[in-house]
Amino acid sequence: MMRLGAASLRAHMLGDARLTPRHGFAVVRRGGLLCFSSAKLGAGVFNHVSGYGTFAPASQDALDAVMRYYAQRGDPVNLEVLMPAVTQADRTLLKRNGFREGGVLFQCHVRTTSRPPRSHRVRGLDVARVAKRDATRYAKLATRGFGGGGTIAEVFERGWTRQIQHDRGIAAFIGSVDGIDAATGVTLVRPDIAGLYSGSVMPRFRGRGIQNAMIAARLAHGWSRGVRVFYSWSEPDSSSAKNLRDEGFRTRFEVHWYTRKT
Repeated sequence: MMRLGAASLRAHMLGDARLTPRHGFAVVRRGGLLCFSSAKLGAGVFNHVSGYGTFAPASQDALDAVMRYYAQRGDPVNLEVLMPAVTQADRTLLKRNGFREGGVLFQCHVRTTSRPPRSHRVRGLDVARVAKRDATRYAKLATRGFGGGGTIAEVFERGWTRQIQHDRGIAAFIGSVDGIDAATGVTLVRPDIAGLYSGSVMPRFRGRGIQNAMIAARLAHGWSRGVRVFYSWSEPDSSSAKNLRDEGFRTRFEVHWYTRKT
């Protein structure tokens, strides 16, 4: 789960001939951890470390490696820490090295039930998979659903466009109501797990059960390919979290932010 999420972010940051050099994006591995950085943008999604205690070791050697990397850049070290997967002892090691917890970023919801996803009927709603030729249309709609505009939106818009066009394991869906684009959602499918990303509903269409229908459609896509384990992120106890729970997900983890100043 954490490895797949980190790989998706790497794909968003790298490979764009215009945005990657403009923002000074870099993704390197230090001590087994993935270090995301930007020479132009401040702390946040494009400046942090992933994998501590999950797909990479939670060790002093690993921390030393990432601290050296960010010290050379003159930047603070920001780690995402998956709780309770990362043990108390490993969190204590962070504190001994000067890291301080900054709160919850996201909740992680996981679906492992053997019960097939249910289908939804929403008046006027049609959910269709996005063809490669419509990748840009999808990406622009998705960023609109999240508020649109700004640097982060542009990076993710162009990132989703590339991934939909080139990654066979990515399936994007648009939900239309009476022919009007209303909702988006992506499924990242791998042999043993699938991640639900980029789920948004346009403001004028909210409150009709459309997000639940979009979640169910993406589950059905992965289910038809033999996947039985799904995950998705949301803001803590948001409406999205409730909708995921309605579709069989359980809130299993939280991602906390730990920071060490330069």
